[in-house]
Amino acid sequence: MENLLIEFINSLDLSLKKIQAEVGDEMGISKLTIHQFQYIDAIHQLGEPAITEIADKLKITKASVTTGINKLVDLGYVIKTQSREDRRVFHVSLTKAGGQLIKAKYQALKEYGEFINASLSKAEARQLEKTLTKLVKFFKQA
Repeated sequence: MENLLIEFINSLDLSLKKIQAEVGDEMGISKLTIHQFQYIDAIHQLGEPAITEIADKLKITKASVTTGINKLVDLGYVIKTQSREDRRVFHVSLTKAGGQLIKAKYQALKEYGEFINASLSKAEARQLEKTLTKLVKFFKQA
């Protein structure tokens, strides 16, 4: 069972990366790093967060986030805006290109979900959904 699980996780990872790369190539964005994708996704999820909020969400240092965000600003995916209330605080939002990247990511995930679903019977899909629900709950607690 353990070897099968490892093989499944590896094949899942590789095939998802392939789909994301295909979508990314179509948009010309496939050269971003995993960390840059994580920053963009965190910004999308949080709205217009401060750098500290992104660091807290990703559980990494504020300095690392600041460096990563500055690179994304240079690449045109993110905008930093200084807070009016506290000049030391910067809020981050996605540009149109950043929004397109998020759209492409979720399109790739949707296609991947459809790919998996098509390979299962209805009963298998229900069982997988139950199992995944249990695993997601477990990972969120960890």
